[in-house]
Amino acid sequence: MATPKWRQLADDLAEQIRNGDLATGEALPQIRELTASGAGSTTTVQAAYRALETEGLVRIVRGRGTYVRQQRTRIVRESQARYQWEKDRALLSEEERRSTGVTEKETGLDTPHLAFQATYDAVEAPPEIATRFGVEPGTQMLRRSYRTSSRSETAPIGLISSWLVYSVAARNPALLDSGREPWPGGTAHQLRTVGIEIGQIEDRIGARPPTAYETKVLDLLPGTAVLVLNKSSYSADDDRLVEYSEAVLPGDRHEFLYRIPLDRWPS
Repeated sequence: MATPKWRQLADDLAEQIRNGDLATGEALPQIRELTASGAGSTTTVQAAYRALETEGLVRIVRGRGTYVRQQRTRIVRESQARYQWEKDRALLSEEERRSTGVTEKETGLDTPHLAFQATYDAVEAPPEIATRFGVEPGTQMLRRSYRTSSRSETAPIGLISSWLVYSVAARNPALLDSGREPWPGGTAHQLRTVGIEIGQIEDRIGARPPTAYETKVLDLLPGTAVLVLNKSSYSADDDRLVEYSEAVLPGDRHEFLYRIPLDRWPS
């Protein structure tokens, strides 16, 4: 089957964007210019531009034109390998743990090229969180909010909220200090400092339209969904929930990769 003309045009422009022939912020030709040059009908050019916007390569500004969008860092998240890698690093020396982290590993960016922001506060457990942890509503919790971004971009990679039982985190006062973020070795090492080994992690992933706040903060184009990752970490000793987090991730820059070995059939 022949490739539609709008797709050919979109692919040609996408290649120009990716190789730098069309720079960030540069305006794409007006639709009438492309139609006059024989690139296709108005409908063809409009379809190509809409496809480029859906793919996150351009931004269409009504009444002004179509502009090359700054390319966003792409993240491939391989959860099974990621969590084992984090757990193994919890046993390393501080110097080794400081050398790199999971965000650097997944984005391919060095630590100096990343901007980290963490906010901690002590709050009473809302009913949903209390139910998850099996504690009484109102139990004091440590709520941690994270944003990480490339220093070349304004929008964060995602919005993350993490919960720990406050009395558990308080066993190591350093865990109550957001100024120590990014913590070398991440949550796996933080929990190790209070005698907890993570034995199992459960991920639940869904998708939904973003809120107005998420659209603004994550710099989402119209029609872009967010992925919502609910992560529950359980203790290896007694299988109790020790950390719960929710990550809101832009659907245009996150990909989940799973490699699942299957048992052989009996011979």
